[in-house]
Amino acid sequence: MSGALHSWYSLPDLMSLAERGAVLEGTIELAKLGRLKDLLNSCEGSATARMSFRRRHDDMLLLQLQCEADLELVCQRCLEPVVHQVRERVDFAIAENENSLAALPQGLEPIALDGDRLQPATLIEDELIVSLPLVPRHGDDQDQEM
Repeated sequence: MSGALHSWYSLPDLMSLAERGAVLEGTIELAKLGRLKDLLNSCEGSATARMSFRRRHDDMLLLQLQCEADLELVCQRCLEPVVHQVRERVDFAIAENENSLAALPQGLEPIALDGDRLQPATLIEDELIVSLPLVPRHGDDQDQEM
């Protein structure tokens, strides 16, 4: 359900999702992701995402995000469109406070809540932005064909 990705969830909501082992999934139109949209050559298309929630034995809230998207950027060599494929899987720990951040196990990315709330669409947009190459360009195989 895509609407669930645009909703805001409080810490108690997130705990409830983790207790149930809930999964939120859906698609998000790239045109609705304002910060990402400004970095793209074209905002046509969408990203698909799946967020799985669970609680560890020590009560740490965990979230696994899987997202996929084909993002059209501008090649910095030829200034033509180039597609950047995103196929990401990131494991997060939801930090309830500063002390929680210090105890995070290796391999988990911290999520600091925005006023004790989380909007999945914002987290997905952040991960898509982080996945962008610093200098978009066509691959070496395509360069040799030009």
